[in-house]
Amino acid sequence: MTALPGRPKGDSDTRARLIHAARCLFVAQPYTKVSTRLLASHAGTNAAMIRYYFVDKAGLFESMIKETFGPLLEQMRQILSQPGELKIAELFTRYYQVMGPHPDLPKLMLRSMLDPQSTENRLVARVFAEFMQGAIQLIGQSLQQPQHLQQGVDAQLARLSLIGLAVFPFIAPPQTLRSQGIELSPEFLTRLAQHNQRLVSQGIFKTASPES
Repeated sequence: MTALPGRPKGDSDTRARLIHAARCLFVAQPYTKVSTRLLASHAGTNAAMIRYYFVDKAGLFESMIKETFGPLLEQMRQILSQPGELKIAELFTRYYQVMGPHPDLPKLMLRSMLDPQSTENRLVARVFAEFMQGAIQLIGQSLQQPQHLQQGVDAQLARLSLIGLAVFPFIAPPQTLRSQGIELSPEFLTRLAQHNQRLVSQGIFKTASPES
């Protein structure tokens, strides 16, 4: 999306506030229920700023997704560019670091992907597909090296377990998490990443493999 020409008549953090408003509102409500007026009001600005920075609501939504997942995608590219250094546990850590401040975003991603006819799906699909392709490639590279796996590990089932470890905490029903005294805070997700590192290295991979 290309923004309209001209200098915006607003303070310097207006764009960031709009991205934050989009992150809050699109998670809480379906895309069709979130108006540009509501987004602007939540950001403390006016709809003209959405047109200036993002052209329209779809541009704001897409920018929010790209900018939120951008750091994770870049880190994944770096990991994938290091042949022989398959760091599944590092991927978990970085994934949780990105998701920590935005724990409801995976629910938005899932909701979008479950409705292939929605505008959300069209806008999310490109970013989500790149992330999933990278994650599956990294997991696949690790699981295709039997010498790195614990004895008796089924690679296909291990792939499903790894995906579940990454996704489930964010799509679990809130009442399930509350019943276990769990709040998806950055501090909790740091602990969870450390736990999953041990789980992955001791239960699926040999300790000296993907971490070395």
